[in-house]
Amino acid sequence: MMALLAENGPCHVQSDLSTKTNPYSWNGHANVIWLDQPTGVGYSYGPTVDYDSGELNVAENIYWFLQEFLKKHPDLADREFFVTGESYGGHYVPAAASHILKANMLRHLSPNAVHVNLAGIAVGNGLTDPAVQYQHSVDMAFNSYNVSLLDDQAIEDMRKAQPVCHELIMQCQQDRPRCVDAMEFCFGALEGPYYQSGRNPYDIREPCTEENVMKCFHFEHIDEYLNTPTVLTKLGVDVHKSKSWRECDATVGAGFAFDEMLSSAEDVKLLLDAGVRVLIYAGDADLMCNWVGNQAWVMALDWSGKTEFNNAPSRPFVTSEATDSGRVRSFENLAFIRVFNSGHMVPMDQPVVSFEMINKFFQNKDF
Repeated sequence: MMALLAENGPCHVQSDLSTKTNPYSWNGHANVIWLDQPTGVGYSYGPTVDYDSGELNVAENIYWFLQEFLKKHPDLADREFFVTGESYGGHYVPAAASHILKANMLRHLSPNAVHVNLAGIAVGNGLTDPAVQYQHSVDMAFNSYNVSLLDDQAIEDMRKAQPVCHELIMQCQQDRPRCVDAMEFCFGALEGPYYQSGRNPYDIREPCTEENVMKCFHFEHIDEYLNTPTVLTKLGVDVHKSKSWRECDATVGAGFAFDEMLSSAEDVKLLLDAGVRVLIYAGDADLMCNWVGNQAWVMALDWSGKTEFNNAPSRPFVTSEATDSGRVRSFENLAFIRVFNSGHMVPMDQPVVSFEMINKFFQNKDF
C-alpha cells in the first residue's frame, strides 16, 4: 500500500490528505495489482496463529490469491505476469515466483489450477542474499555523494565484524535458531553505526535524527488517509474486525525473525535457468539494502549465464531525455541497474527513470 500511494501507483496521497495523479504510475502500460501482504498487515484480520512466518508461507498465499483472481478474471490469464517488490521483497518476490513456476510444472496434478504466465520478476533495493550483502555494508562509508557517515574507528570495527556476521549467517542457513543471533549481531555491528551519523539510512542525501528510522520519511499522512471513515467505507473495510491500518506491524514483523537472514538466491537461480526474466535495481543512496551488496550477490549467483553476465560491461543507463541515470549490466534474461540520485524507494525518488526502466523490462527491450 505504501508503494501504491507514495511510489508507483496512479494516485499519491498529499500531506493534506488530498490525492494527486501520478503520471509515472506503473499501470501506464500494464495492469497492476498492489497486494498488501503478508497476512496480518493492513486491514487483514484473523487469529495470529494464521500469520505468515516466512517466505514459503507468503509464496503459497500469493499463489492461491492469484488462482482466485485469475478465475474471476479469465481474460487476464494469458497475459504475461510479473512479480515486483522492494526491500524485504528481495525475499518475497523470488519465493513467490519460484512457487508459481513449480506449481505450473505440477499443474497436471491439480486440474482446476490456472496456469500463471510467469514472465519475470523485478526487485528494488532488496534483501535477497544477506551473507553476501552484509559483507558490503561498510562500502557505503565511501559513497559517491561524499557524505561522511563513519569515523576511522567505526570503519575498522565494522570490518572486523564482517567475518563474524558472515559465519553466523552461514550457520543460520542450516540451523534456524542461529538466525536470530545472526540478525541481532549483523544489524547491530554493520547497520547500527550508521544510525549515529545523523543521516537517513534509507537515503544518505537527507538528514534524519529520528530515533525510529522508519519516521525519517514522514508517511504519517498515509496512515491517516487509510483510516479515514470515507476511505474505509469506499474500500468496504469491516471496521469491527479490521485493525487500524498502519505502516508497520511489529507483531507480524516478529514472525519473520527466523527468516530475515535466509538466502533467496537459489530461487533466483532457478528462475533464471528456467528462462524467467530478472531485473535487480538499486538506488545508490540507500544504506539499508545498498547497491554494492545487491550488485555483489547478483554477480555471485551461480546460474548458467554467470560468466557472461559478470564479463558484460557496466554501461550508462540513459533515459529518453538523454539523462545519464545510472549504470546497467545485463546478459540474456538478467539485468542489474544502479540508479543514481535515489535512495531506498526508486519510484519515489526517480519516477521518470523507474517508469522507463520498468516499461523496458515489461516489454523485453534492451536497457
